[in-house]
Amino acid sequence: MTIPDERIGNLPLDERDMMTDIPIGFYKREQVSLGRAAEIAGISSPNFLNELGRRRIPINYDIDDLHADIATLGGVE
Repeated sequence: MTIPDERIGNLPLDERDMMTDIPIGFYKREQVSLGRAAEIAGISSPNFLNELGRRRIPINYDIDDLHADIATLGGVE
C-alpha cells in the first residue's frame, strides 16, 4: 500500500508501525480475531496481546466468550 507523503505530513511512521497499526484497527472493529490480527502483523499472539496492552487497547472479550470458556472447562463455576 502506498500513502502519499502529503497525506502523512510529518508523522514519524515506519513500516513496522504500520504493519501493526492496520491489524490493530481491524481487531478493534472486530473484523478479525486476535490470532488473525497477530498473523497479519507478523507477530505471535502473545506479542500482539503485549502490544495491545502497551497501547491500552482492551481485548475483545464479552459475556458470551466467558460462557464459552466456562463450557470448555466443563462447567466450572
